[in-house]
Amino acid sequence: MGRVRTFGSGLAVLVAIVAMVVALPALWTHERIVDRQGFVAFVEPMAHDRQIQDLIADELTRQITDQTSAPEILVAPATQRYTRSDLFPPDFADVLGQQHDFLFTEPTTDAERSNVLELDLTDMVNRVVQRFGLPSSIRVDGPIRIPLGESQRSGLEAGRYAHTGDQVTRTGWLALAVAIVAALLALVIARRRGVTLAMLGVGAVISGAVSWGATGILRDRALDEFSGTDSSPRQVARIILDRAGDDLQHTALITGGVGIAVIAVGVLSSLVLERRR
Repeated sequence: MGRVRTFGSGLAVLVAIVAMVVALPALWTHERIVDRQGFVAFVEPMAHDRQIQDLIADELTRQITDQTSAPEILVAPATQRYTRSDLFPPDFADVLGQQHDFLFTEPTTDAERSNVLELDLTDMVNRVVQRFGLPSSIRVDGPIRIPLGESQRSGLEAGRYAHTGDQVTRTGWLALAVAIVAALLALVIARRRGVTLAMLGVGAVISGAVSWGATGILRDRALDEFSGTDSSPRQVARIILDRAGDDLQHTALITGGVGIAVIAVGVLSSLVLERRR
């Protein structure tokens, strides 16, 4: 009977560890990337980054001067004032939210399916022209959209990640549920609960280490989706992806730290119980 309990507990621990390894990156992806509100909340603070402000200001200046006869020396200060104003962060989040909808919402028509991801700067351009000191003679007609991929082959077509996002979300929550159930089962049937708890802590450390190691691969794969030259929008995308990678690594570190604490508690509990025996 004792061997059966030991085997069952060990098997449950193994299942819990595998589930933790799957759950951590999947749930992080859901909270930071797949969920629209989570994504917008994650990227909006980046609008305060001076590098992003300068990149967007440069692109807005380029678009306005290309569309009008206004000199750059007049337009550039206006775009910089805009990107440093309180109006820019919500506009920045709105633009990225539109891109999120484009990639994570299943298209309903053939026309939508044929579209490629674009950075729509129309509202930002109009905001600069109307509210930041440019002469009333400067007018920009028509939408300002910058393609972020050369064709559908770039992987940035409409609804590209709709199905994948749903799968990641389901997988993450299912893995979390399996990890919790398996961990509780292992602790209930274990003969030496302190050791079992320590092994679960090892699983958390492994989960954090795997997520940390996968960060670079996932970041490079995501950046490969953006084709073309090293334009300002692509540089902004690179910064966002770098910040996302940093956030995943931070989450992995926290998970690993929690795992180390659980190991310590498990080992201490095991030693205390052994002394009592």
